[in-house]
This record gives sequence, C-alpha cells and structure tokens, in this order.
Amino acid sequence: MDTSSEPNFDCLSKTEQDLCKQYIEIGNNADFIKKGIAFCHSNPSNGILLTGINPSGQGGSNCFYTFKDARDIPPSQYWKNKKKQIVGDDSWLLDHTAYLDLFPYFESNQEEFENALSANIEFQVKVLEITQKNIEEYIKPKLIIAANDRAAYYWGFRPDTTWLGYNFIKVDNIPDCLKGTRIPLFQINPNNGFREANDRVGQDKYQVSKIKGSYFIPYAMYDDRHYSKYPDKILTPEIVKNIFEWINNQ
Repeated sequence: MDTSSEPNFDCLSKTEQDLCKQYIEIGNNADFIKKGIAFCHSNPSNGILLTGINPSGQGGSNCFYTFKDARDIPPSQYWKNKKKQIVGDDSWLLDHTAYLDLFPYFESNQEEFENALSANIEFQVKVLEITQKNIEEYIKPKLIIAANDRAAYYWGFRPDTTWLGYNFIKVDNIPDCLKGTRIPLFQINPNNGFREANDRVGQDKYQVSKIKGSYFIPYAMYDDRHYSKYPDKILTPEIVKNIFEWINNQ
C-alpha cells in the first residue's frame, strides 16, 4: 500500500510511520485482514496505557488518531465508552494516558476476529512483535489497564498461555483507593519482567523487559450497567489517577 497517500499519515512521527507500515504490510499479506488499521499516535510515555484487542468498525481505509480526539472517530463507540469511564474529562489523565490495540485491524465481529487469529498463529506473532516494540521502546507505561479479558490473555496473564510472556506478581499492599474494592492490582516482576518460556514472543529481542516493575490491572470493563450489581468492581477516573500517584510515590 502506498501510505504516502493516506489521510493524516504525515502527522505520524517517523517511528510511528515505521510501525504502521509494518502493520499494514502484514495485513495486506493476510487474506482474512482487508479492512485497514486504526492506530493511536502521539501517545505519552511513562504514563498510563489503556489497551484492547482490536478496533471495532467496518474499516476500509487506515485511520490515524490521538487519544484526545477519539470522540471524532465514527466507528469507535466501545472505545469512547472505555475512555469516558476510565479517563473521563480529567485533563491530567488525558495528557498522561496512551492507547493501543494489540492487533490494530478493524473488525466489528469480535468472535470472527478471534477465530481468524486462532487459525493464524504466525500472523499473531508478527503483529505482537510490532506491538511489543511500541510498548517496550516508546510508550513504556508505569500503569497498564488491559480493558478486556482477551487483552490480558495476550499479555501473558493466564499461566497456561505465554504470548508476550510478562511475569505478574499479585500486589497485596494495595493503595488506599483500592481498599474495599474487588479491583485486582498486579506488578510486572521487577527482576526481569518476563517469565521463563521458550514460546515467548520477542525473546530474541528482549531478554529483560524495559517495563519491569510496572503495574497491571486486568479489567473486564464493568461500567454503569453493572453498577447496581458490581459497584466494587468499577474503575473510575479518580481511582485510576490515585493509583498512578501511588505508583509515583513508591
């Protein structure tokens, strides 16, 4: 694909252009991916990372956007709901929160997308290698919120699967803002960040993680619809900000 003709492609940094070109090339060579990518650019580093699986929408062309202008992207209602719940209108959180989809390819049918991924392991590995480079080299978050179960799965949160292969330790001495809630907090092992596994993505590039010691919340995206039944499982902008302040004071 001639990316020079893409709308707003020149708004990306050289690094971001390189990442997107790799994503697009891999997608163009996969017969089940023909809808383009949605890539969040100008992400802040050393802050909060909100991450999902893939962008919802019909696609048809590539989309480049920032976290702040997400409200202007037509096919991303679920994404906008995540932003509203976790960041809200807090200007500080807006400035310190990055977003990425582990697989930045448009697909509205999550089950269909997951089935396609499951049948194409080589594709998953190639894409996750690019995503991991973005995380390790550029975003380098101190707090990660995996905004659905599958996102946490690809981070390596489940002990029976590796993928990115981060090694998680449950945090028992939690910040005050989490006491009385059922929101779990984990830390990426501060020794080297990764578990020992022969099938870990990127092990030839990263022996020690650059985000070791960062904190991680596996989150099932409870929202206002669940408040009456699960009020103690719901993240709010205030809680997120307090957790990040607690991390900076460690």
